[in-house]
Amino acid sequence: MAIPTLPLAFIGWFFAVVCFAALAVGTLLLQQLFRSGKIPAEYLQSRIIGDFALLLVWLIGLVSAFALLNDYAWGRIGLEYFCWVLIALTLLSGGTRLLAYRQQPPEYRLTPRAWVTAFAGATLVALPLIAICAVSINTLRGGAMQ
Repeated sequence: MAIPTLPLAFIGWFFAVVCFAALAVGTLLLQQLFRSGKIPAEYLQSRIIGDFALLLVWLIGLVSAFALLNDYAWGRIGLEYFCWVLIALTLLSGGTRLLAYRQQPPEYRLTPRAWVTAFAGATLVALPLIAICAVSINTLRGGAMQ
């Protein structure tokens, strides 16, 4: 079974729009939380660097998408790197969330039915993202994974 490919223009525009939306929403959320004073000092000390690193990853995706659309050679490499990082972050995020549910105190633990719902929710987000990234990586490599 061969892995399908997509047109480079579709890949470029898809990731440009998605990255721009993620940057806009992330920046607005951080700005609103910061202005309202709802970010605890512990968060600022421990997690803010991670959030800015995540915004940097989305910025790399945006710049690489526009580079691909403008036929710069490094656009393919940058977008492939972005896709690999997005796959890793998606899997880590879903795993971390499920692990956090598992480590809840006994009175807050999820029922078996809630576990199925939590796993299905994580899977419904992760699978399409991983699929589009895998097809994009295959296309960006010139269909070399077939």
